[in-house]
Amino acid sequence: MNSQTKVLITGANGFLGSALARYLAETFSLVLAVRSETSIAPDQGAVVAVGEMDATTDWSQALADVDTVVHCAARAHVMSDENTDPLAEYRKVNVAGTCALVQQAAKAGVRRFVFISSIKVNGESTSGWAAFAAEQPAAPEDAYGQSKQEAELMLQQECAAAGMELVIVRPPLLYGPGVKANFRSLCRLAGKPWPLPFGSVRNRRSMLYVGNLCHFIETCITHPAAANQTFVIADGEDVSLRELLVRMRRAQGRRAGLLPVPVWLFRLAGRLTGRQAVVDRLVGDLQVDISKAQQLLGWKAPYSVQQGIAETVASVAGDSAAPATAGGGALLRLFDIVFAASGLVFGFPVLLLIYLLGLFDTGSPLFLQERVGRNKKPFTLVKFRTMQVNTASVASHLASASSITRMGGFLRKTKLDELPQLWNVLKGEMSLVGPRPNLFNQHELIAERDALGVYNVRPGITGLAQVNEIDMSTPKLLAETDARMIREMSLGNYFRFIVQTVTGKGSGDRVRG
Repeated sequence: MNSQTKVLITGANGFLGSALARYLAETFSLVLAVRSETSIAPDQGAVVAVGEMDATTDWSQALADVDTVVHCAARAHVMSDENTDPLAEYRKVNVAGTCALVQQAAKAGVRRFVFISSIKVNGESTSGWAAFAAEQPAAPEDAYGQSKQEAELMLQQECAAAGMELVIVRPPLLYGPGVKANFRSLCRLAGKPWPLPFGSVRNRRSMLYVGNLCHFIETCITHPAAANQTFVIADGEDVSLRELLVRMRRAQGRRAGLLPVPVWLFRLAGRLTGRQAVVDRLVGDLQVDISKAQQLLGWKAPYSVQQGIAETVASVAGDSAAPATAGGGALLRLFDIVFAASGLVFGFPVLLLIYLLGLFDTGSPLFLQERVGRNKKPFTLVKFRTMQVNTASVASHLASASSITRMGGFLRKTKLDELPQLWNVLKGEMSLVGPRPNLFNQHELIAERDALGVYNVRPGITGLAQVNEIDMSTPKLLAETDARMIREMSLGNYFRFIVQTVTGKGSGDRVRG
C-alpha cells in the first residue's frame, strides 16, 4: 500500500482517532469521519461530518473510494451510567451504528474493515487465571463489553457475506498524550507532593500506549495475515499500580512516596460500599497475551512503557488544571473509601476510648442528627456528642457555648468529634471534602445553596469554608464559598483541604458566647 490508498478513520477527533490520524497522515490518503468539522488539522485528511452514529447514519460521502475502514468511533465505557437501560444505549451506537457502517462499506466496495473493540469482551479480570488470549471464549461482564461482543459477531457475519476482510482489535486500558478520565487523574495525583497509599499494590495489569496501538493498527491495515483475525494487544510489559505510580513520579523527577496500606483494606472498603468493581480495577490483575500478534504478524511495540508514561505525564503537566469532577470524581470517591476505612480500622482504639469517656461525660457519647445530603436527600449524620443531651437541635452557631461539656470543648478544639463521620463517608452519604451538611430547618442557607447547585455533590467533613473559618452564620457567603470549592475541586485541592484540617487550620463550627 502507498499514500494513494484511501483509509477512513471514524471517530477521528477522539483520543485514539486523532492520534491515529496524525500517525497515518504521511502514509495514506485519509478520510476523517467526525460528528462536526472540528479539532482536525486540514493537512491530515478530508474531513467528513456524519453527525451522530446510529442505524440511520449516512456514510456514503465518507466511504467514497475507500479501501480500508478503521472503526474507532463508539459509545465509550461509562463508570457510573445513569441510563435506565445502559445496554440499549450502547447497542444504538456500538451495534446498530456499526452495522449501518459495515453494510454501507460493503456496498461501497471496501476491502478491509478494522474494528477497534475492547478487552472487556474477554472479561474484567485475570486474577487467579491465565492472561486473556485472542481465541478464548468471550465473557463480557458489563453492558459496554456485551455491546462490543455483539458488534464483533455482527461484523463477522456481515463481512463474511460481503467477502470483506475483517480485523478485530481488543485493546486494554489506553494511555498517552490527551488521555482523559481516571488515567489522567492518576497522573495529576502522582504530581502532588503527598504520600499515596498504594505501596502494597503489586498487581499485574497490561496497558497500551496509544502510539503502540497506532503502529499495530497500521500493521493490521497492511499485513496480509491480519485478514479475518482477532487480536488482543498491549505494550508487552505488565505493571502494578505501585510501579505505575513510581514511574509517573520518576518521569516528574519525584521520589516514589508510597505508603504500604494493605490490599485487603482496599477490598474490604470496596465490599462495604458497593464499589468492589472500582477497587478491582485498581488493585486486581488484567493481563493480555499478545503472542498471536507477535508470531502471526511479527509485531513488536515500538515504544516502551516508560516512554509512553513519560509522554503522557508531560502532556498532563502541560495542561491547565481541570476540575476533579470532570474525570476524577470516581478517583476521589475511591480515596474517600480508602481513607475512611483506614481511619475507622486504625483509629478504632481512639474511637473506643472517646466513646467510653463519653459515657461518663454525657451518658450518650454518639450524636445522631438528620442532615441535608446530596440532591437534598436526608441522611443521619453521626459524630461524638460535645453538648449536653438536652441541647436544642439547632445549627451550632445558634447554640449556647454553655451547652458544651468540658470534654466536648476538647473534642471540638481537636476536631476529634468529627471522627465518626468517617462512617458516613464510607456509606457514601458524605465525602471527606465537601460542603458541611446543614439542617432542614436552615431555610435561608438551603435557598442560597440550592440556587448555586451546592446540593449536586456529597456534603463533606471539611472544605474551603471550614479551613477559612466561614460557618453557617453567614448563609450567602457560605453558599458562594461552597460553590467556588465545587467549581475548583481537583485532586490537589482535595488533599490540601484534608492536610490543612489535620494540621489545625480552621476552628470548626462556632457557637454563641
